[in-house]
Amino acid sequence: MRKAELISLTEKYIVGTASGEERLKLESWYNNQLDQNTLAGEKQIDEEEQVEVGEKIFNKINQEIEQHERKRPNRYFYRLAVAASLIAVLGFGWFILSERTNLKKINKSASLIKPGGNKAFLTLADGTKINLDQALNGTIAKQEGIQITKTADGQLVYTILENKSALAKPGFNTISTPAGGQYQVTLPDGTKVWLNAISSLKYPTAFTGKYRIVELTGEGYFEVAKNKNKPFKLKTSKQEISVLGTHFNVSAYADDDEIKTTLVEGGVAVKNFSPLATGLLKPGQQAVFHDTGFKVSNVDVEEYIAWKNGFFMFNNEGIKEAMQKLARWYDVDIEYVGDFDGIYFGGSFSKHNNLQETLKILESTDKFKFKIEGRRIKILK
Repeated sequence: MRKAELISLTEKYIVGTASGEERLKLESWYNNQLDQNTLAGEKQIDEEEQVEVGEKIFNKINQEIEQHERKRPNRYFYRLAVAASLIAVLGFGWFILSERTNLKKINKSASLIKPGGNKAFLTLADGTKINLDQALNGTIAKQEGIQITKTADGQLVYTILENKSALAKPGFNTISTPAGGQYQVTLPDGTKVWLNAISSLKYPTAFTGKYRIVELTGEGYFEVAKNKNKPFKLKTSKQEISVLGTHFNVSAYADDDEIKTTLVEGGVAVKNFSPLATGLLKPGQQAVFHDTGFKVSNVDVEEYIAWKNGFFMFNNEGIKEAMQKLARWYDVDIEYVGDFDGIYFGGSFSKHNNLQETLKILESTDKFKFKIEGRRIKILK
């Protein structure tokens, strides 16, 4: 990569203005330095302490941008922060709180387990089930005056072909993602929905009546088309969310103890069924519902929508909660051997890493190690 391009991508990455393609390009460059075991003319290196490897990458970044920054010496500390932050944010900058240990070799079979992708099934109102991973791009079905199109970039788009009588009763479609799957769908009203792994969305082929009502299991990110005359209602097994037009994320997996609703922009009213509770959210707020009630707090929304943008982002998160997210994406089972309470970590890395790359990041601690048996990951102390 040319020096000027590295400088530009690095700064854009840190301030958050890099596109998805630019982020992946910078990450690929970074990971290639480790994969090739050579850093800017350095001699060959073996697997050493993560911190030491990080320092080498740090020095390389500084060397690449030093000439550029000589013209702006007053920005030295900014340059230092950019380089250090890049190490912290990229995959191999992963850290376990207050821990630094030797990298350990990971079972090579983990490299055979690839990350998830755009995989989902569409079940039509008549019961027909379509594997979207195998279906050809283009029109895949027509029903109730609606054309359903699959695009090349993993999207399902509903287009209204003709106006149907308001008395006509619409059918219901369901799009569901397996473990290791994700998908995006544009509903008949223009609302865009991103589904995370092991999730499903049930919705009508046409929104008639007073409300636009859909049902979610698992996790989804919604960009609701504005229509003040027909509010949008999202239902989960324990909750209802009412909006006019807004962007928000809902995580409502059946095997999670909490339901988290995170508002990016606009406003939503959240109603929990049991126990009965309601709340109003402002942008940057999150409502967390559990068996005993709920609370609303300010959060970094980027942490909760990172999955939609191709990243895992953890902020002082428990090992079991984090591994559960990885298990859904890589379609693996997790088994714990020992007590892992009180272990927290943070960091960010690409969802496009294969399992071997991800586990190598996680094994940079002596708190635990991994043993791979097929698609089962044993975590040992």
